[in-house]
Amino acid sequence: MQTEHIAAMFGITGVCGVSEVSTGHINRTLLVTAESRRYVLQALNRGVFPRPEAVMSNIAQVEAAFADCADVTVPHYLTCRGKNYAEADGEIWRMYAYCKGSPCVRELRRVGYSYGTFIRVMSRSGAEISPVIYGFHDFGSYYARLEQVCSDIPPELTALRERLGNSFDGVPARIIHGDAKTDNVLVGEPCTVLDLDTVMLGAVALDYGDMVRSVCTHGVDAEAVRELTDGFIEGLGGLLTDKEKASLYSGILWTTGELALRYLTDFYSEERYFRGKTREQCLTRSHELLGQLGGFIAAEADISRIIDK
Repeated sequence: MQTEHIAAMFGITGVCGVSEVSTGHINRTLLVTAESRRYVLQALNRGVFPRPEAVMSNIAQVEAAFADCADVTVPHYLTCRGKNYAEADGEIWRMYAYCKGSPCVRELRRVGYSYGTFIRVMSRSGAEISPVIYGFHDFGSYYARLEQVCSDIPPELTALRERLGNSFDGVPARIIHGDAKTDNVLVGEPCTVLDLDTVMLGAVALDYGDMVRSVCTHGVDAEAVRELTDGFIEGLGGLLTDKEKASLYSGILWTTGELALRYLTDFYSEERYFRGKTREQCLTRSHELLGQLGGFIAAEADISRIIDK
């Protein structure tokens, strides 16, 4: 089915431009222009999300929770026959108005505040979020999967598995974003939190760790970590328990090591999670992440002081 016909299912007519967005790793994403307005049109990757209806049900609950939040928002998904998605050509499509703003590394406090606010709002929403990727953010499961396809796992990942152990024991499972990269916040008035597909129950430290990992790509930047942390804690508004605070540093190691495991698994296996990545790109990315991991471990004392303060 042509793009304009899919857009018409959501009530959008007069399509005059369609372009592919290549920045995403998972879903096919198109930028659609119609009557001087722009929209994002996406096809959910069924290989990654075998329960797409559950993904969209979760998103509807997130959208409802943020209906009255003034300084942080989420995309508003268009409807088709009363649902926030449409089925066409065997795929699940969803569409929302293009969100204004920009990923801005110079406003990290606002990025941290947006993710902290996201967790706080969802924690008090009463939403009943369904799991959409079983084993997501389960370090042990990713390690076991790599063991199945690789007999020579990097020793730093083995050491990390032993170190992390039961890092999140006694830590409450809250509704988290699940993919809290700095790129997934558009800084504007208000800020917009994007990419809600992986919203599930998990440890708050996972969102914190992913934020820090995504901004410290060229070595540990203490000032960037401080700004993210200050904003994150402010957005949470006193929500965290003492055990959650103590787990934040582990979240950085966890998410960085987990991502290295996933890229290595894609390198060694036939089926790849990261859409459009070659085997060589997956191997290169895993090496970059292992380098990051070493940097975070070396900077443990500095990062811990920032968190404690």
